[in-house]
Order: sequence, then C-alpha cells, then structure tokens
Amino acid sequence: MSSIPLIWAAVPHNSDGVVFQIPLGRGLQRFHVSRRVLEDVFELERRASDARQLEFFYLHEQRILARASAKRTTACSATVSLQAADFGVSSDRERWAGSSGIAHGLM
Repeated sequence: MSSIPLIWAAVPHNSDGVVFQIPLGRGLQRFHVSRRVLEDVFELERRASDARQLEFFYLHEQRILARASAKRTTACSATVSLQAADFGVSSDRERWAGSSGIAHGLM
C-alpha cells in the first residue's frame, strides 16, 4: 500500500473524532472521521479522551487516509465526512450480528 502524506490532524473543539488534511490533486482536502466511526469501525472504547481518539487515528492512519483519498479524488473547500460504510461497516448492528442474527458474545 502506498503512503499518503498527512498534512495535519487534530481533535475538533467538540471532541468528536479527528479532522485531518491530505493533498488531493493540486489542492488540499480536509476530512472528518467521527468518534462514532472510530468506535464502530476501529473499536475505540466509548468515552475515549481526545488524546486517545488522536492516538487511534494514528494507529489506523494509512487505512483511514486510503479511504479518504478514494472517497474524494479532487480537492474542494468543504470538509468531507467519512462514514462507517466507507470502511465496509454499514451499522453497529451488522458489525455485531452473525449470520444467525444473534449478536456475538452474548451466548
């Protein structure tokens, strides 16, 4: 997997996930990955601190940046939100449900 350069990453003032910027085409694009996406896709613990959210972002940086660059190929002025579906997880319920429809870990 090729390395995508990260310009900067930070936790926004409302502590909801991580905002980051990468170069796309001839410009820079800003993205947001919410706390909920970090929890649902990357199994970040609930009520994680700002520092822990940023740490989790860096642990999964290349996967997140790859999905970001695939979602948007040219830069625009708007911040683009990454959703759980962008990572192949459509909902928390689907993530925990097995083929029988019973949540894993409850039996």
